[in-house]
Amino acid sequence: MNRPAKALYLGLVALARLFFSPNSAQADTFYVSNYTNNTIEVFNSSGQGTVFASSGLSGPSGLAIDSSGNLYVANSGYNTIEKYDPSGHGSVFANSGLNGPEGLAFDSSGNLYVVNFNSFTIEKFDASGHGSVFASGVGSRVLAFDGNGNLYGADPISWDIEKFDSSGNKSIFADFQSGLNAPFGLAFDGSGNLYVANSGNNTIERLDASGHGTVFANSGLNVPLGVAFDSSGNLLAANFGNNTIEKFDSSGNGSLFANSGLDDPLFVAAVIPEPTPWALMALGVGTFLGCCRSRRCSS
Repeated sequence: MNRPAKALYLGLVALARLFFSPNSAQADTFYVSNYTNNTIEVFNSSGQGTVFASSGLSGPSGLAIDSSGNLYVANSGYNTIEKYDPSGHGSVFANSGLNGPEGLAFDSSGNLYVVNFNSFTIEKFDASGHGSVFASGVGSRVLAFDGNGNLYGADPISWDIEKFDSSGNKSIFADFQSGLNAPFGLAFDGSGNLYVANSGNNTIERLDASGHGTVFANSGLNVPLGVAFDSSGNLLAANFGNNTIEKFDSSGNGSLFANSGLDDPLFVAAVIPEPTPWALMALGVGTFLGCCRSRRCSS
């Protein structure tokens, strides 16, 4: 490495050590809907929880977070969608076109999709709360988007995963032959695999892009419903049957994440902070060093 390159590298390392430390990193936050006591609980990355919201809720179920960190909650009892800012202040986002709202999911353009369980439809809302029917004849109760903009829905009655294209056309992505048993919670990993909480047999199934399934986890689960990934690739699952949250590593090994403040937990939503400028700087240092080691810069 020549002297100018070495000086630049040492300067970047010094800045990274000064500004990017474990103490400066932001942690994940997890929201859980407590269906029976009409609250939303918020947990830190260590599993410590507090009540986030307790007003304006009736049978809270589906959860989704927009790009600004606002939390949206499906109020199945009131047929509304409630919106909470990060401080917990709530307001009604939508109160029309809803009939037993449950699962929620945002697309990449900021539109919110809502399952109307009682009318077998999916409603699509723009940022102003104006809604229209996206799909009809729907059995899904839970929603999740893949990286290509396709919408997936779990149907626990028919034991299917429904797939919808951008026009709302439906096809069956997977069924009981893929190992599904009353599927509910859905979450995609970074490789495009779909993880499904099987509430009927207390397992979590992993489906590849073709819909082929294998058992990912089969311990520590008691009527698993909502699932979500954290920033480290661990999967959190809400155990409706015993009021706990279980955490699974990438190999499917489970451990108890939380067992307090929960009352019939249904859905889980994760807020994963974006990398800080200092994290990006540290990544830049690593890239610079890697390029030098591979002899792509002057030596």
